[in-house]
Amino acid sequence: MSETPDLPEFDFDAEFAKAFGPKKPVRSVIVAGTTSARALADLLPAHDVHAHVVPVKGVGTVLLTHDPATGEQDVQTLSAAVPQAEFVLFTVGEESIEGQSWAGGARGDDPRPGLLLSVWPDLVQDLVLGKTDPAEHAVSAEEPRRGAFWKRLRGRDDDPA
Repeated sequence: MSETPDLPEFDFDAEFAKAFGPKKPVRSVIVAGTTSARALADLLPAHDVHAHVVPVKGVGTVLLTHDPATGEQDVQTLSAAVPQAEFVLFTVGEESIEGQSWAGGARGDDPRPGLLLSVWPDLVQDLVLGKTDPAEHAVSAEEPRRGAFWKRLRGRDDDPA
């Protein structure tokens, strides 16, 4: 009876990352504790951040970056530009969701994404999971300002207070 020697553990993901670099995220979603999605949308061009800006009542503003690979850079830039607000970055991979908290341009403790998504409005979870098209709910800097009556009539509210 021949015994096979114990082979070292092979970590395919680690070897893949060494050879090809880390896997690119599928989606980067930033949740900003700001009271005005419009003001944040107006700020993006000046800081070279490209994202859909979605107001969400009870949370603040959700941004879906156009390029998932820029999520961490974008959240660092925005948290430095709006130091009084707290930001959470969700990096969605093929098999996982990672979370980072940011304030004042500095990374804080990493939150548990599942816990946050379970207590926030369903729209946030749908945006993170890709179940909802952000363009359907987004505000933009180019969009003309509308009065409160027209926003309510259309079912959108730029100030999620």
